[in-house]
Amino acid sequence: MMTWINKIKKYTASLEKWDMGLLIVCLGFYLFFPFYDGPVWCADSPSYATMNITREPLYPTFLWIFRSLFGEEGYLMPVVIVQSLLAAYATWKLAVTVKKYKAGSRLLAFLSVCFQFGVTFLCRFVAIRGSSYIDSIMTEGLGLSLYVLFIVQLYKYIMEEKKQNLAAAACFALLLVNLRKQMLLSLALMAAVFILYYLIKKRNMKKLLLLLGLTVCLFFAGKLSDRFYNYCVRGVWIEHSGNSMGMLCTLIYTSKEGDASLFEDETVRGLYEEILAQANEQGLRKMYAPEGWVDLSTHYADSYDAIGYGIINPVVQDYIAEHFEYSEIDAVLQYDVYCNAMAKTLLSQATHFDTGDLLQVFLANTWKGFVNSIARVNTYLNFYAVLAYVLYLLLYVYSSCEGNEPKARRKRWRLPDSTLTMAEIVIGGVIVNSIVVGAMIFTQPRYMIYNMGVFYTALSLLAYDLLPWKGRKP
Repeated sequence: MMTWINKIKKYTASLEKWDMGLLIVCLGFYLFFPFYDGPVWCADSPSYATMNITREPLYPTFLWIFRSLFGEEGYLMPVVIVQSLLAAYATWKLAVTVKKYKAGSRLLAFLSVCFQFGVTFLCRFVAIRGSSYIDSIMTEGLGLSLYVLFIVQLYKYIMEEKKQNLAAAACFALLLVNLRKQMLLSLALMAAVFILYYLIKKRNMKKLLLLLGLTVCLFFAGKLSDRFYNYCVRGVWIEHSGNSMGMLCTLIYTSKEGDASLFEDETVRGLYEEILAQANEQGLRKMYAPEGWVDLSTHYADSYDAIGYGIINPVVQDYIAEHFEYSEIDAVLQYDVYCNAMAKTLLSQATHFDTGDLLQVFLANTWKGFVNSIARVNTYLNFYAVLAYVLYLLLYVYSSCEGNEPKARRKRWRLPDSTLTMAEIVIGGVIVNSIVVGAMIFTQPRYMIYNMGVFYTALSLLAYDLLPWKGRKP
């Protein structure tokens, strides 16, 4: 115990007063929201609080720990306070990391904090939701902060190649995977970064294979922890339910007339026909969508939950209840069997015969994800997002080409660089998240803002390197 106390004392003593002041500012900003708004109970909150079988294990367990400590009536406030403390630490850690690798630049550290603050401020005071995620009982309350810490540790590993940074990045990635399945993007991003640096840049195949092996192990560790959680809670060795329902919503949305003939099983065909009939009655298919990618992506987003929770769930669950006398767990497993069968059949048809509608929805949804990652979809901000991405890429190319000799430029690009490495990791996160979410669900801002603050931090680093006073630590 004393060893850890001494380490903490040594670490705090090594910090500059400016860094400590920045931490105090971060704490003050984020702690304002839980005391101003209190805990915000959202539409998805009950499913986490009741440890619903469709949810990943981390957040329900997190809530259960606080419920056990503080009781049913008093646990929500401590939850959002801890979420706020974590957000403050993540924002501060990103700032001091940027400062460390950019010659002690307080300006860049300050801007990094402002960008993270800006995301929370916009969610609370500008967005329609009218509340910040850090004081909401949602996975984003932990996820946004854990993702920033993951980015920081992955960045530090590429810069220094220290084992403790790799271990920290792996731990944060595993936590994220257990928080929500969308966060499999953290493993995809790790793999992409490792391939970029150890295959394309450094051509170190041995190290690449070891790192990719670690990434695969994290994937299976996530599945194992999911099963272990359900064994502890429900006494059955299964993963959480409902993984195929999301894809099925999209496939119902883009399905063709006559697709019912694809199903050999009469029960599955009957369920599909009932779902499709209700979707048609409510205008919840692509054929009813207006023209244009914005209107298409909006119609798809409006239809997604209506198909999944309003049609698929009641149709399949009612059929199971009427025809079987299953236990709760067996009913859930049978639900997954039917949804998996429908999704597999429709996806096979879409993949091998007619990808037009599915591809069109995916592209519109993914581009909406790119816009929502750094702004908000509307007429003016769509154009702004294009300009921001073009500026980002131009600055990246310019920074990569610095140097008088081609050999010197190639050497700079191949070696870890405080600016280029951050820029590569961040834009990789934007791309992976937009594609992953675009393929799974509608790309609403809630799912896309993970990279918003760090995108502008990376952009500020790229711009900073162009300034003549960059070596004077402003």
